Amino acid sequence: QGHTAYITKNGVRGLYFLVCSMIQFLQKRWVYHSLIWLTGYWALILVLFIEGNPAAMLTENLLMIFFYLIPVFLTTYLGFWAKEKFFDARRYFIYVIAMLVVVAIGVAAYELLFNSRYGHISDSPTRNVINCIFIHFFTLGLQYFKRGLVNQYQLQELKAKTAMTELNALKAQINPHFLFNTLNNIYGMNRIDPENGSEMIMELSDVMRYHLEFSKVGQVSLEDEIQLLQSYLKLEQLRLSDTCDVQIDFEQADGDLKISPLLFLPFVENAFKHGTHPIQACFVHLQLKTKADQLLFSIKNSIITNRKVVKTNFGLQNTKQRLELIYPKQHELKIIQNEEIHLVELQIEL
Repeated sequence: QGHTAYITKNGVRGLYFLVCSMIQFLQKRWVYHSLIWLTGYWALILVLFIEGNPAAMLTENLLMIFFYLIPVFLTTYLGFWAKEKFFDARRYFIYVIAMLVVVAIGVAAYELLFNSRYGHISDSPTRNVINCIFIHFFTLGLQYFKRGLVNQYQLQELKAKTAMTELNALKAQINPHFLFNTLNNIYGMNRIDPENGSEMIMELSDVMRYHLEFSKVGQVSLEDEIQLLQSYLKLEQLRLSDTCDVQIDFEQADGDLKISPLLFLPFVENAFKHGTHPIQACFVHLQLKTKADQLLFSIKNSIITNRKVVKTNFGLQNTKQRLELIYPKQHELKIIQNEEIHLVELQIEL
């Protein structure tokens, strides 16, 4: 059984590398250009094959289409050369002269290779000139169209890579910011109550374990995110006295929904940092609920007057940027503050 699994695994891996090699081969310019010419050639053969006498005219049609496509081939690639050599270098006057020469070569090739053999079905010289000019601009249009598609794809890929790089950088900034605030709280608690300070260190280890496990993944279950918030809330409640009213409501949240990790912690951390006091009456009310694929998060805290706290807003700005990157046009963030309360409401379409 193990031998069979090994063979299957290697077979799938071999198939994967074969497909990748084929894709790389097909992306080479001479390969896909050859495929285009062969497709056009056999398409014209098929048209003539259907319209004429299939048995008697097959060989004649093969030769006729071959000689017909040689002038088209020359006009196309000489036109590409003239564009890259002169037009892209902004030597427009020389480009116009080069194009006149290309059209002349195309018409001459048509007259020598096709008209000399199939004069009974050939076009007039004026029509041949128009055809060569049309072929040139048509192939240039296709080239610009392909280049536009490639540039658009590369631009989107670059934006995605830039956004991912920025997102990873923002995630990496969460840990130092969170640790800075929490260690300050533990330091203050150790001076007042060493036993609670030790318990806070244990809760901090649970929070940091979450950071290490889930901060590098794209999405986590809402249940995991709620467990993180509960660990952090325990951490803060150890620091606060009974005068702080902490209310939590997670009952209406569907824990199976997936969400980007570490979105809510900065808001919760900010509420406890700026809206609570060890001895003064204060409150933090947090609610997280879901409805279908819609997530609603709100946290309201009291305003502590005459408290010296350095407001960097670093964590909030970080979270706002992450929301813009992860849920563009899929979220609505409201922050309301007056003399008594500070309210954050976040709505996300998952």
